[in-house]
Amino acid sequence: MRVLFLQDHLRMGATEKNTLALARYGGERGQDTGLLVFRPGGVLTPDAPTPFYFRELQPFNSHIDEWAPGLGKAVRSFAPDAIIFMGKVAHLYLPLLRKEFPSVRHIATFRSSRSLFTYNFKAFKQADAIFCNSHFARKWLVRVQKHSLEKIEVIHNGCLLTPPQTPTGRHKGSHLRFLCVAMFRPSKNQRELLFILSSLPQRIPWKCTFLGAGKTLKACRRLAREMDLDDRVLFRKNVPPESLYPEHDLALLTSSGKESLPNFLVEAQCFGLPAIAYLVNGVGECFAEGKSGFGIPLGDRSAFQSALIRLADNPDLQTKMGENARLFGKSHFDFSEKSAEFFSKLEEVEGSGSC
Repeated sequence: MRVLFLQDHLRMGATEKNTLALARYGGERGQDTGLLVFRPGGVLTPDAPTPFYFRELQPFNSHIDEWAPGLGKAVRSFAPDAIIFMGKVAHLYLPLLRKEFPSVRHIATFRSSRSLFTYNFKAFKQADAIFCNSHFARKWLVRVQKHSLEKIEVIHNGCLLTPPQTPTGRHKGSHLRFLCVAMFRPSKNQRELLFILSSLPQRIPWKCTFLGAGKTLKACRRLAREMDLDDRVLFRKNVPPESLYPEHDLALLTSSGKESLPNFLVEAQCFGLPAIAYLVNGVGECFAEGKSGFGIPLGDRSAFQSALIRLADNPDLQTKMGENARLFGKSHFDFSEKSAEFFSKLEEVEGSGSC
């Protein structure tokens, strides 16, 4: 089976990382996989050679995500059995490619809860199948967009990092260490977490690392200074998350609504960090409620603080939930298993014979 992935640009994002990982997984296991990228020069652009066919369409980086010159010719040259549209922008071309290549299976993907364009909904209607990465996304497509349940498959993200095979043990420092990994944008809501942390009882010694970059970073730094949290809060950029997981105790996330299945929580579980997070969209699918994490109603700061205090006051519960997190991550987010499931579902769509 020849499988072609389409992606507008290889920026540093979860979808782009998964696109590359899936293409590589298939290629290394004998699948004829290919990847067409519209804009060249992304930070994730793979070094040659790759175990999959790789081509960038624009002759130079125009900074126009939607421009895909020679796309039809490139698709015809690769002669795929299935085309996977990854990211929002790639879906712009699904109706056009369906018309030009009617015998090819066209697979839409829905991997984010960020705002969609009109052409995304048009693509969903015309796709042979829609692959989602959360049950929440599937339910939304059925309830709001009235898509057929049978057309939609749920395949959770696999963890792209390599967690330790056995528990490494958390750090033995004097402070409870929290970690939040997310781009600094309004929907990630790091300000909310700063307000929650600033109101914790003085008897609880804690430190929190925020890893990420973005347009709200300066405002969050300023807020931390105003709250007199400079000695407790550390802002990091350009650091591999896997280097931070073993140094921290809990994964915290206060996103306000635009989450599908956060890679941060998936990775944190695999590395043995219990999670405390606002329950928005697919967040609750990232951990076992009450066993490897606590889901908090959006905006309930008091409940979020109570969960933090409960774990801070009970090191044994912390340890138990950390082990539960590691086991939950291993059983739900193993990358090889999730990738095998992806290609298996693709084979089912290919063999269904329905368009």
